[in-house]
Amino acid sequence: MKLKCILPYTIVGILMINPIYSQEDAAVLEIGEEVANKLEDNSLIIEGFYKEPPSFHGKKTTILKGVSEGEFVEIKIQGCIKDFEHVKLEIGSAGDLFEAEILHKFEQLSNQIVIIKTYIPEGIPMEKIKWKSLSDKEYEFIIAEDGQNGLYEAFHLN
Repeated sequence: MKLKCILPYTIVGILMINPIYSQEDAAVLEIGEEVANKLEDNSLIIEGFYKEPPSFHGKKTTILKGVSEGEFVEIKIQGCIKDFEHVKLEIGSAGDLFEAEILHKFEQLSNQIVIIKTYIPEGIPMEKIKWKSLSDKEYEFIIAEDGQNGLYEAFHLN
């Protein structure tokens, strides 16, 4: 399953956790069908991994520390985005999520990979990322899974 928005960006943001996986298969949390060949020039691909993804030590890779550890979220940026924020979420007394703190912020990112060392929770989300297209359209992705079918489509257009 995948989610796309074609206005000027194509974004795929799906994290899937397979409870039974082989260590030899790199334990990639799959995102469904191969989408790399279908992407436009400006795109974002978000994938989760149980262990360091192959891009972890790449020259164009930026590593960020999340609020927890044990898994990895890889964000492949093809093209250019601006106002990227990695945000810590907390739950209020009324049960609502709110942005507690900006953990990392970048004015502009282009043609690179950002990896967040974190944990992808099945319950209450602890983090999200936000960014803008060059035309100032706002996007966000909450880092979590739904616990039912492994997919959590928490991609919102503001």
